Amino acid sequence: MKKKLNSSAGFSLVEMLCAVAVLMLLCVMVNTGLSVAMKTYFDLTAESETQLLLNTLTDAIAGELRYAHETKTAGNGALESYNGGRGLTLESGQVYAGGKELLPKEKDGRGGAYKNGDYQVEAMDITYDRDAACFTLHLKVTWKDSGISAQTPEGGVVIRCLNPPEKEGTS
Repeated sequence: MKKKLNSSAGFSLVEMLCAVAVLMLLCVMVNTGLSVAMKTYFDLTAESETQLLLNTLTDAIAGELRYAHETKTAGNGALESYNGGRGLTLESGQVYAGGKELLPKEKDGRGGAYKNGDYQVEAMDITYDRDAACFTLHLKVTWKDSGISAQTPEGGVVIRCLNPPEKEGTS
C-alpha cells in the first residue's frame, strides 16, 4: 500500500484544478465569440431584408405610377391622387394603393413582406414634376425595435410617367 501512495502516476489535485480553469476560460471565449457572430448574422440578415423590402416596395410603387393619369397634386407638388382618385397612402407602417395593401400578406394571413410588422415603412414622400412628366419617390424602411433601416438615395428614385396627363389639377 505504501508503494501505491508514493506512486507518481496520475494527476495531482492542483494539476486537475488548473486544467479545469483553462477549460472554463476556453469555453467562455468560445461562447463570447459565438454570441458576437450570431448577433452579427442577425443584424446582417435584418439589414438585407430591410433593403429587400425597400427594393420591392420601390418596384411596386413604380408599377403603380408608371401608367398614372389624371394626376392631382398639392401646391408643393406632393402627389394626392392619380387614375381618378386612386392614392398611395402610408398606414401603420404599410403602403396601401387604392385602399388595398400594396404588398399583401400570405393567404393564411401571416407573414408577408413586412414579416408580421417586424419591418415598417417609416416615411414615404411622392412628388410629381409636370414639366419632366416624372415622379420622385422617397422611402425609408426600418426594422422594428432596432437602428437598422434602408432608404432611397438622397435625390429619391425617379419614376418616369409613360402616359403623362395633359392637365393636372392642384388643390
